[in-house]
Amino acid sequence: MRRLRRVALAAAGVALVLVAALVALAFYASRHSERLLAEVGKGLGREVRAERFGFTVRGGAGITLEGVSIAEDAALAAKEPFLMARRLELRLRLLPLLHRRLVVDRILIDEPVVNLVRAKSGAMNVDSLGRTAPAPGAEAAAAAGAAAAGGPPAFQLAVLRLRGGTVRYRDTSTERTVELRDVAVDARQPQFDSPVPVMVHARLATADLRLDDIVSEGVFELAGARATYRGSMHAGPGAFGPIAVTRLTAEVRASPPVLDLEKATLETLGGTVEGSAHLTSEGKDAGVTARIEARGIDLAQLPSPRDRPRPAGTLELHGTLAGPPPGGPTFADGASGQGRFAVADGRIEGAGFGRPVLDALQPFLKPGVPDRLRQRYPDLFAGDDLRFTRLSGSGRLAGGRIRSDDVVLASTSYEARGEGSLGLDGELDATFRLVASPDLTDDVLGQSKARPVLVDASDRLTIPLRARGPVRHPQVTPDPAFAATVARALLGPDLGEAAGSLIDRLFGGKHKKGR
Repeated sequence: MRRLRRVALAAAGVALVLVAALVALAFYASRHSERLLAEVGKGLGREVRAERFGFTVRGGAGITLEGVSIAEDAALAAKEPFLMARRLELRLRLLPLLHRRLVVDRILIDEPVVNLVRAKSGAMNVDSLGRTAPAPGAEAAAAAGAAAAGGPPAFQLAVLRLRGGTVRYRDTSTERTVELRDVAVDARQPQFDSPVPVMVHARLATADLRLDDIVSEGVFELAGARATYRGSMHAGPGAFGPIAVTRLTAEVRASPPVLDLEKATLETLGGTVEGSAHLTSEGKDAGVTARIEARGIDLAQLPSPRDRPRPAGTLELHGTLAGPPPGGPTFADGASGQGRFAVADGRIEGAGFGRPVLDALQPFLKPGVPDRLRQRYPDLFAGDDLRFTRLSGSGRLAGGRIRSDDVVLASTSYEARGEGSLGLDGELDATFRLVASPDLTDDVLGQSKARPVLVDASDRLTIPLRARGPVRHPQVTPDPAFAATVARALLGPDLGEAAGSLIDRLFGGKHKKGR
């Protein structure tokens, strides 16, 4: 009985302490709310306001603030506050309250809207957090409250949690805005003068970019000249414009206007794209450098309108890029780079070599031969598609065009080697030298007297072609010099007038130009 009595007395004592602490908390919330806001604002360097105050015991004793707003940096002259939140809870430690000391253990923020602004000077609005003095009224209230309480409260914070938030980033120099939704943040022991471990969950949605299930874990620093974040990130699914993304992972370092991505891996179009990038969006060092390696990209999965040619094949790409910031007016002309590419088992609709080859060979073909060629060699003659088992080469980007002098197209019935350029606007200008397989050469030329002048050193039919126009549907024609070769083979060197007539018939002359 004596032991039970002691236990009961101890429990009653604890209960009395808890009641006393709650009473102190309620009294503090009702009598010192302005002082509390002033102290928080003093720590942030911004004015803090709230519409209503209260206290809660759910999940631990704490003070609640509803309709919370944190003012923007006055130097930015912004219309919207830095932060607005539906509700904010400050979980307090009870024992320090009995000694009239305020020790905040956790801050919970519900449904906040955070506005991150980058000024034209390059400074971020978060750079001044914890550095500027609060509004004069808030400072006076803090001083008066501190004097009445016998000294400033201890403001120690262990955990900052944010749920259901929205983070808007706006660059005033470009007026570009990016919005993160469904944001959840967990920060441990946040301080302005030391690194803060942070975990972020979010969803990104813009007009041309969507990423779901973003998770990033790293360290946020405000102590330097610029706010800096470094950590790991993974996200997905999502979409870059019309291209679906399965997953994205990367090591991130961001200190606006500088962004670095290392060990980045993008899973898309059935394959992977790996690489790294460094971007400085403005200033004397503005520009981008990147390294990209793509493997297993299924070109058939590229979105394409129904009325546009659809490519096919599996792409492998290795390249580097350097130039002005993407999206700027000088990027297309100022970007430079180089790399190698290869496409296996591919097809380009509307860019076939078969029709121009048949047009060039028409003088040698007997009735019915074109149909037989289409059956025997479908990769070259079956339709208007360009079909190949291998497309490879290297490229150099400069002046808004990609140039190459070692393009190779190969299939079972032909091999074509070419050179030319492709503009970033999609305009193609290239020449190819198509070499027929031995079987195709025999089927077309047989023992024709023209064979000696139409075959190369390996006794294979060789036809020069030119491709011009939009890369989605270029115009492919025989080189005019080949028409002269055909004329000499058929008519002899002395029949110049007849040769001219034949060339006019082969290439359509004025009639073709008017089509």
